[in-house]
Amino acid sequence: MNKEATVQQQVHPIKDFLFKVLNGSAQGILIGVLPSAILKYILAPLIKDGVTWAIQLNSILVLFGSFIPLLIGMAIASQFKMRPLDIGTIMIATGVASGSIKWALAQPGFVNPITNVKNPIASTVYIANGSGDIINAMLVASIAVIAVKLVARYLNGFGSVAIIFTPLLIGGLVGLLGLNIAPAVGLITSELGDVVETFTKLQPLMMSILISMAFSFIIITPVSTVGIALSISLAGLGSGAAGVGVVATTVVLLVNSLFVNKPGTTIAILLGAMKGMMPSIFKKPVMILAFMVSAAISAIPVALFDVQGTPTSAGFGWIGLVSPIQSMLVNESEQKFITHTIGMGASLITWLVVPVIAGLLVNLLFTRVLKLYSASDLKQEIK
Repeated sequence: MNKEATVQQQVHPIKDFLFKVLNGSAQGILIGVLPSAILKYILAPLIKDGVTWAIQLNSILVLFGSFIPLLIGMAIASQFKMRPLDIGTIMIATGVASGSIKWALAQPGFVNPITNVKNPIASTVYIANGSGDIINAMLVASIAVIAVKLVARYLNGFGSVAIIFTPLLIGGLVGLLGLNIAPAVGLITSELGDVVETFTKLQPLMMSILISMAFSFIIITPVSTVGIALSISLAGLGSGAAGVGVVATTVVLLVNSLFVNKPGTTIAILLGAMKGMMPSIFKKPVMILAFMVSAAISAIPVALFDVQGTPTSAGFGWIGLVSPIQSMLVNESEQKFITHTIGMGASLITWLVVPVIAGLLVNLLFTRVLKLYSASDLKQEIK
């Protein structure tokens, strides 16, 4: 009995640590994603008309995406009740290692695209690069938290010189470590992309089902659905299936969240905050089966109506209505990706009727018949 108690004591801190990392990551992702998701399509007409303030505001909101790793570092450190110095240091380490900001040496004569002035000498140029590798951001933030705790325990937090050594040694060295392990960690995303790419070589119905199931899972992981789609140029029928997979997960989450969460959490899910539910989902991973079964059913009309999309619309689902709109309306610049569009009736069946019915029935099967999980398992406040 004593041995069993000892094992439980050893496991509990690890489990607690992992869920604090998941909670912090979810919060950081939401802070970076939701503002742009909410206003992007509201601002679009104003941007098209050249309204200055709308262009500036959109640019700021887009930049939120590149700050996601910093926000993850901040939120994870906050989960561990750390002091401002440590939070800032962990943010730095996470940000530099994630790849959301790229830098390179510009040769003499390089024309600055902002000032339109030539640089007379070689200089470093920094470029925002989307959200970077979220998995690596989470890993580096975790390593930085452990480093801070070890220094606090064995070196008294660097004592009176903490303001110098904490950013320098923890921020710098952990950031450097994260930067060097980034290519290896990035293989997780690239390998997942390779798996999805193999599905595109199958016959249409099977391809649609497997891609839909894959994206129904990816959307609730740290991996970017959009990043996967762009990395393998997922277009046509595969893009449509990816979008429907995201919708399937959204429906199941919404059905349960309506009963147990505050309206703000449910609205956040509808707006694209599925990744924010990671802590609850990974406490009860059997829910993933419900997402995937619902996605498999929802994929049938994709193959039936030949629902297509582009690499930039794959993985969005209901978010901003990007996937549904793209399947009906094609921009001239994206025509090369789409050979077929669908009408309003087929669109409603594909993007609303079938996913909602499938989600409701599958959720009923898993919660009431098989009793594998309950709505209360998804009780969570996204904040």
